Amino acid sequence: MNFSYELIEMYKETMSYSQDKQVIADFSEFNSGNMSQIKKGKRSLTANQCIAMANAIGMDQKEALLKLAIEKSKSTEEGKIWSDIVKKISAACVALTLVAGLANAPTEDAFA
Repeated sequence: MNFSYELIEMYKETMSYSQDKQVIADFSEFNSGNMSQIKKGKRSLTANQCIAMANAIGMDQKEALLKLAIEKSKSTEEGKIWSDIVKKISAACVALTLVAGLANAPTEDAFA
């Protein structure tokens, strides 16, 4: 399953929708033909649709757009580059979280 369709399914679940036509009704530039093409993996969501759905389900917009970029990659090499970017950003976030946690950790003086 491609990311666009996964995002649509998450959106449907969040909105308690059971049918694709309910999703289509929420987006003016979306139609049943688009939905069919997305299900087949022949089309992707637009960036604006991706952002709107990510917001609705509480997903980080940047993460959603990066996953959409990977899906839209026209070559294996391009897809690998986008995937590497995602990995580097994730690693940097983990490192920053660890550093922030250490910076806020109590010192021995705090217990004296």
